[in-house]
Parts: sequence; structure tokens; C-alpha cells
Amino acid sequence: MLITLSAGLGCASNTEWWPGKGLPFYDSVEFTPRWSSTVEHTIGDFSLVTQTGDAITRDDLRGRLHVASFIFTSCNVICPTLVTQLSKVQDAVAHRDDVLLVSYSVAPPYDSVAVLNEFGSDRGINPDRWKLVTGDEQTIHRLARNSYFADDGRLDGSQTSADLFLHTEEVLLVDENGRLRGVYNGSLSFEIEKLIADIVLLTM
Repeated sequence: MLITLSAGLGCASNTEWWPGKGLPFYDSVEFTPRWSSTVEHTIGDFSLVTQTGDAITRDDLRGRLHVASFIFTSCNVICPTLVTQLSKVQDAVAHRDDVLLVSYSVAPPYDSVAVLNEFGSDRGINPDRWKLVTGDEQTIHRLARNSYFADDGRLDGSQTSADLFLHTEEVLLVDENGRLRGVYNGSLSFEIEKLIADIVLLTM
């Protein structure tokens, strides 16, 4: 309730004069906020697969907000906390068809559809609201580096092992046009609360 109320108040005071309903746009790895809706950077095209075996592409995300993260099922350091925190987002948007959670596996050779499906089922992940995504490793690497700016600094083209790839608590909010609107530390409760408030703000 507090989240919804504070977001509503922010909307009333900010959206009249700030572009993009009070939230900045991001178009570089430095995450410098841009206060102009003319920012051209958007999520690149892709074709991958979810935990239910269904295809997912960029077009499936268009017209809805999505919350992007990067995980792998065998991770026992960051990922358990990240999934627990993102479950709060799933609960907050359970009644909405205009918001999706999308978690890309950074170890797709190991995270098959069956593995992701079991992982999600064991953790109460609703496949209608939260997509666990696997598929071509290079496609996921490209998305992380060039679209979401979530590269941890080791994706320089010489590393091919998933074990050396991405291990980040970074969570990103993407608007209905595929533009980056927020970046959060998904391991921290207060950052997840801000993410939920920002979702409310963008959809008012």
C-alpha cells in the first residue's frame, strides 16, 4: 500500500514536467540518466525459448513493461537471493497483463527447458508472469552486453565458458517500447521496493 501511494504522489508531482513519467532513459553502459524521450537505444532482436518450451522474441515484450535479470540455476551465491527478491515483484504484478519478468540463463548449455521448468516450479514461479529464458549462448551474451548493458566486464569475445560470464544482481526495468528506464540491485529489498514503485509510475 505504501508503495502504491508514494508512486501515485510522485506521478502527480513529476509527470507534468518530466518526460517519461518521471523516470529517466538509459542508453549507455555508464547508465547516465537521459531526460529526453528521444533516446534511441532499445532492446535488440532475439529468438529464445522459455521454461515451457515456447518461443520468446523481442516482439513478445513490446507493448508491455518487462523486468530483466540474469541467472543460472546452479548458482548458490547471488541467484537465490535475487530470485527471492524478484518473487516480490511477481506478487506485485500478479494481476497485471502489461508487466512481465524475464530472467535470462547465463548458462544455457546447462539450463535446458526441462531444468528451467523444474527450477521455476520449485520456486513458485508463474510461467505466465515470469519467463525463464534459455537458448543460444551467443544471443544471450549479445543481449546482456549490447541491449541491457549487464556485462560484468568479461565478455570481451575471448571468454566462452558460462562459468566466466555474467554473475550480477543487476535488474533492469524496460518500458513498453524496449527502452531502459531503471537499474536496481536485485539483492536489496529497498531497491526492489523502488522497482515496484517505478513499475506503478510507468503504468499510470
